[in-house]
Amino acid sequence: MIVKDGWVMCPVCGKGKILKINPDTTVHNLPRPCKRCGQISIVNIEAPEPASTETSA
Repeated sequence: MIVKDGWVMCPVCGKGKILKINPDTTVHNLPRPCKRCGQISIVNIEAPEPASTETSA
């Protein structure tokens, strides 16, 4: 998936915005149509793993 300015862009045409996301968004198998080209894409987004707070000694 291409993410630009917090939007998931259509993988078919590359110009349509299909979903607004936050940095902690998690989505699995979400069908989203592109308003520009009309193709339906399945969106899968994994949230980033939290940073470790442990320090090595």
